[in-house]
Amino acid sequence: MDKMTPRERVLCVLAGEIPDRVPYFEIGIDFPFVCQLLGLDLPSGKYFEAGEYASAPVDIQLQINQILHRDILVYNMLPPIPAIKHVGKDRILFFSDGKVKSWEDLDLITLPDPTSEEVLAPARDFLAQKGEYATVCASRTGISAAYLAMGMEHFFLALHDQPQLIQELLRRYTEFAAKVVEVAADLGFDIFWTSDDIAYKSGPFISPLMFRKLIIPHIMKVSDRVKECGIPWGFHSDGNLEPILHDLLALGICALNPIEPLCMDIRKVKETIGDKVTLIGNVDVNLLASGTPKQVREVTLGLLCNVASEGRYMFASGNSVTSFCLLENVLSMCETLFHYGEYPIRIPN
Repeated sequence: MDKMTPRERVLCVLAGEIPDRVPYFEIGIDFPFVCQLLGLDLPSGKYFEAGEYASAPVDIQLQINQILHRDILVYNMLPPIPAIKHVGKDRILFFSDGKVKSWEDLDLITLPDPTSEEVLAPARDFLAQKGEYATVCASRTGISAAYLAMGMEHFFLALHDQPQLIQELLRRYTEFAAKVVEVAADLGFDIFWTSDDIAYKSGPFISPLMFRKLIIPHIMKVSDRVKECGIPWGFHSDGNLEPILHDLLALGICALNPIEPLCMDIRKVKETIGDKVTLIGNVDVNLLASGTPKQVREVTLGLLCNVASEGRYMFASGNSVTSFCLLENVLSMCETLFHYGEYPIRIPN
């Protein structure tokens, strides 16, 4: 097969076809790790902010892609979240508590207009430098924005005590996300991506019945806009999604990430829904952080052999490349993928 561009490769997989090689589709790479990879000093005030982090500059992403053989460029259009945050180990910024506890606090949510020139101009500049890479516009559907704005404990209590307040939060955030879908499609992004953790390792945060009753009607606004605009939609959530997998497919997602390896068997998921959606990810972040390059290589080869061989799979970690991942392990993962990810997949004995 002729060599494809990164963009052609990614879109080929999303279309359910076999590309020249398995794409590397890593959405999240912590800035401290980027600095280590590129030999840069970590600038003051630069944090990985659990989803609100500003997009890495294109020139930085292009350097990352050359070293790691990554096939995408990522641009964030994330909603602001009123929350108390604190700096933890490795200068990672964590959400501590939300600020929206009552109807009076809703004024704390100030969402930008995605159609304003203030938002559009930097996105156009980003796309002008994309080269041959697939471009991803990353946002949230609104689920995680709502529970982070309230604080998770208060959110779960409010499901019973203040359901209308939660409905209003979801309405605001999902309407913002639906506008971002339209903007992303109009600007020419290749993929719309949402990161909304909705599950623990044991299962969804809330029951499937409650998810369908309270959450799905709001997410349908995003789903409907995706279908109207015709842009591929990738969905990220950590945790065990098995009880609601078919609900997510019904929304119209074309890719699912990261199939967290500690609680989901990607081979089983592949057998169940692999003909309906592209799977992305599954390399355990704990392995990347504390394993050996040899162990990482073995896991990578296993995924190529057992999951990627028939297509509809793109490679990535089981969450993101965090600041505490070992450089030698990430390089082992990416080099193994590059050398053995060509189709047809042939794994050395």
